[in-house]
Amino acid sequence: MGGSGRKEYLLVAAAATLWGTVGVFLRWVDLPGQEHFVVFMRAVISLCLLTVVIYAGHEQDKLRPGKHPVLLFASGAVLSFHWVMLMKAMNNLSIGDAVFITYLAPVMVAVLAVFLLKEKLEGTTVIALLIALLGMYLISVTGQSGEVGLYGVGIVYALIAAVSYAFLLIILKKLREDLPALTVTFYQTSVNAAVLLPFCAFRDFPVSTRGWISLIILGTVHTAFGGLVFIYAVKKVKAQHVGIIAYLEPLSAVVFGAIFLGENPGWQDLVGGLFIIVAGALVMRRGLVAAGVEEPSHIA
Repeated sequence: MGGSGRKEYLLVAAAATLWGTVGVFLRWVDLPGQEHFVVFMRAVISLCLLTVVIYAGHEQDKLRPGKHPVLLFASGAVLSFHWVMLMKAMNNLSIGDAVFITYLAPVMVAVLAVFLLKEKLEGTTVIALLIALLGMYLISVTGQSGEVGLYGVGIVYALIAAVSYAFLLIILKKLREDLPALTVTFYQTSVNAAVLLPFCAFRDFPVSTRGWISLIILGTVHTAFGGLVFIYAVKKVKAQHVGIIAYLEPLSAVVFGAIFLGENPGWQDLVGGLFIIVAGALVMRRGLVAAGVEEPSHIA
């Protein structure tokens, strides 16, 4: 791997690590129960920057919705739902647990592909599913490792986030046949803002100064900048490697949660998270991502 290749691998790793801080900034926004507003503002800020990038770079051709506009808009709605569920999970679980559970998605994709894409059920998928379920069990029986009010509800939110992300990856498999990643990202972000606008317009949300700063960082650094860096770098990184590197997100989420929020995961959380990573790695190695989901949209 040459110097250029190393650079792209490092950029993908940096983006995944960066997204591990999403939960920290979410907690600093401090709007539990109103996560839809956080997603809305993140989408609006990101959409403004993406629009500037498209027009400044004379990339207006990226505004064509392609052959499947309905599916494209549907993917934006699914992503909106996923983000809201993920952030609700982060506000009810430790950050690490929420992200680990959501990373059940690659295994769920393998299972869903059997029914939705008529792919053959392989032994690797069954083994990965069993390992992932064991990891999920270990996390669920630890009780609250951090300061969480509704642990069981948080697990439900995280599982819904994982399922919605799995469906999103299935949809992206079809969209990426004829659409560049920037087009998909732009329209998904636009739909995020449009879908959540009725729930956020003309309503008062008590956001502190630190909260607004956190929202701006989430929209610019994590969503727009992080997404563009990821899209740029992923083209020169093998698909299976992207999937494995992405697991830096839950690992870094545990570290950042401990440093900035004082969350101390128990051994069950760590072992359970490790099992989920192993399960995902088995699926990646089987070649699911390489077979079609080449540039998965990041969950953060």
